[in-house]
Amino acid sequence: MLKILLVVVILYFANRSLALKPVDLVTYLMDADYRFYVSMVLFTVFLMLQASIWVLIVNAVGAKTGSDTKLDVLSGLLIFINSQFAKYIPGGFWNYAGRIVLATRAGVSLAAQFAAIVYENVLLVSAALSYALLLAFSLDVVSVPICLFIGAIAGTVFIYYSSITAWISRIFVQVSRWKLLVRLLQRMTNSAYLPPNKSSGAILSRNEFFGYFLCFLGSHFVMGIAFWMLSNSFGAGQIGIFYAAGTFATSWLLGLLSPLPGGLGVREGFLVYFLSHKLGTEAALHISIIARLWNMMAEITFWTFIQTANRLARKVRNYES
Repeated sequence: MLKILLVVVILYFANRSLALKPVDLVTYLMDADYRFYVSMVLFTVFLMLQASIWVLIVNAVGAKTGSDTKLDVLSGLLIFINSQFAKYIPGGFWNYAGRIVLATRAGVSLAAQFAAIVYENVLLVSAALSYALLLAFSLDVVSVPICLFIGAIAGTVFIYYSSITAWISRIFVQVSRWKLLVRLLQRMTNSAYLPPNKSSGAILSRNEFFGYFLCFLGSHFVMGIAFWMLSNSFGAGQIGIFYAAGTFATSWLLGLLSPLPGGLGVREGFLVYFLSHKLGTEAALHISIIARLWNMMAEITFWTFIQTANRLARKVRNYES
C-alpha cells in the first residue's frame, strides 16, 4: 500500500509541477535531439556520484565508531535511490527517514547514519554555495573584497576544523538525548535505540572532510555539464558551463526555501530569472519546466539501473551457491 501511495504522490507531483499537457511533453521528447538524452545520462551519473559519496561517508564515520558493518557500493546506491523518491512527499525529510530505516536494516549504526546525513548536507550546501559564488561573481553581484572575505571564512574553518567539529558534536549528543527523538527512532528502526553518553567519535578528519568536499565539487561540475547541454539543446542561445552549474546549484539552494516538495515553484522561478539573462524569458521558462521532467527522468533511470544491477547480482550469487 505504501508503494502504491508513493507512486500516486509522484504522479500527482509531476502533474502539479509540469505546466505542459501530456501531448506536449510526448512531442517534445520525440523531437528532442541527442543532447537532451546525453545530458539526462550525465545527470544520472551526477546522482550516482552523490549517492556514492554518501556511501563513502557512511563507511568512514562507521569505522570511527567501531562498527563492523560496511556498506558495499551497490547496497548503498540501492538504499539511497529507494528512499530518494520520498522527497516528493510534503515534509522535506521523508527521504532521510526512509534512508535511516533501510540503512538500519542493513546493519549501519544510527550514529554513523546521523553523522553521514549531517556531513552530506553541509558538504552539499558548501559545494552549491561555491558554484553560486561563481554565478554571483559573473553577474557582478559580488565584488572581489566579498570573495576574499568568504575565502577568509573558509580558511578559518580549515584551520580550526577540529575545535569546530568537536563543539558541534557535543550539541548533537545533547539533541540525541531528547525523549521524543529517542521514541521516534525506536519506532522507525524497530530497535532499542540508546542515546550516546558522550561524543560518538563519528567525526571526519580535516583531510577527509575537505577531500569529500572536493568530491562534491567534482560531482557538481558533472551536473553543470549536464544542465549546460540541456540548456543549449533548446537552440535559444549559448551559456557557459560554469554559468550553467552556478544557475542550477543556486536554484537548488534557493529551492530549499520552498514549502512544497522538491523545491517546487521556487527553484523554477530562479531558473527562469538566471537563464533569462542569457537566453530570454520564454526560453528560460520552457527550460525550467523541462528541467523538472529531466530531473525526474534521471532519477527513474538511476532507480531502474540499480534495480537491474541488484537483480543480476542476486542471480549470480544464487548460481554460485
